[in-house]
Amino acid sequence: MTTLGELVETAGSALVAAGPFDPARQITGVHVSELADPGRYLDGGELLLSTGIRLTGRESDDAYVARLAEQRVGALGLGLGEGWDAVPPGFAERCANAGVPLFVVPDGEPFLAVTRSFWQLEGRDERDAVVRVGHTHTRLAEAAAGDDPVLDVVRLTSEAVGGWAAWIPLDRTAPDALLHPASLAGLLPTVRADLERSLERSGVAAASFVAHGSVVVAHPVVANGRTRGAVAVGASRPLTRTDRQLVLTAVAVLRLTMRSSPAPAPATSAAQWVAHLALEGDAAAARSLARSAGVGLPLLARVHVGGTDDAPVGDLAVDRDGVRLTLVEAESPTDGGVGVLSAAVALDEVPSAAARALALWRRSPGRPLVDSAQRADDWVRLLEGSPVLLATTRAHLASGRHAEHTARALGVHRNTVRQRIAAAEQLLDVELADPDVSAELWLALRQRP
Repeated sequence: MTTLGELVETAGSALVAAGPFDPARQITGVHVSELADPGRYLDGGELLLSTGIRLTGRESDDAYVARLAEQRVGALGLGLGEGWDAVPPGFAERCANAGVPLFVVPDGEPFLAVTRSFWQLEGRDERDAVVRVGHTHTRLAEAAAGDDPVLDVVRLTSEAVGGWAAWIPLDRTAPDALLHPASLAGLLPTVRADLERSLERSGVAAASFVAHGSVVVAHPVVANGRTRGAVAVGASRPLTRTDRQLVLTAVAVLRLTMRSSPAPAPATSAAQWVAHLALEGDAAAARSLARSAGVGLPLLARVHVGGTDDAPVGDLAVDRDGVRLTLVEAESPTDGGVGVLSAAVALDEVPSAAARALALWRRSPGRPLVDSAQRADDWVRLLEGSPVLLATTRAHLASGRHAEHTARALGVHRNTVRQRIAAAEQLLDVELADPDVSAELWLALRQRP
């Protein structure tokens, strides 16, 4: 948060003190208004800039200053050169008595110079927050593999947002409730009651409420189809977008740690945790962690499925029950390797692509395959290199794979059909008797003239 002292120093000659002020006072924004009562457009803590055209230099200005104090204005900046060439008589004393720091913007200095100075400082704070929270994202991933992941995740989340964080169990098998910092543990009963009421209203969506002067956000942790509990985070200030992304990562990490067996092997790197989150359907948390930890995450990806003893094909990998699932670039080659490669999908569609690729791998472990969205088109392109094989394969599939019917449709002997189908299967490295193969190829052929 930007302080008044930092803003004065950064603005330089564009903002000059006209009375005493607390340099540690926080400024939430900069607002320009000539209204007699600008309070309804303010949230509190702003530096209000005005040319003072409504000021009189008499006792009637008391009401204006009182309204600013009532709205908890952070400071008032009086632009000189339009309404007044100097601070109106007695106005500095009125502001001092009301606790409203007064500044002047000298004639010739644009209000925009003050506004730019504020956003320059806010940008610095945002960059610092991104770096700090990015480090926390990585530490959350590391904590999840520790001895007490719930305690460590709650503690790290609390420290990162500068408030408190709580784990509230909603399932008898879930870990016990806890709140960090421990000195605020007495809040648990009330927070739990507020959280349960809010989740009842919002279902599985995030809940938001106010408790003990804190703005609270809460997200349920759902594992294996059951709501195991919820993470609640509170702070004395509104939570930023960066804070909320951090909470989502904390929820996703806890969800992974609470999955019942068979569970994935513990991740040992940020890249592996990104893969875990993407494969579990937490695309937003995966993007957030990848961005914070400097892990490359493709916009379009394929899921490669292979054995854990196979040569690694990338860092975004997860091992499960002797199977390794790896996220790779969409442009990855579709042949020449071992294992199954899914169709290219957006990050939100990774779980379904992984499920499809895993099913193909289990049917033919060790064989190089490409998922139907890609491989059927590849098959058609190969057949197009041999018009005879293409026509025979199309007729064979159209006849329900009956050699006699295919032979009559083409006007050839059934042995000729069998020889051509065998050649087509050798070319494509598949068996047309496989219903999945024949269905995918038939649909692809129907899309061609």
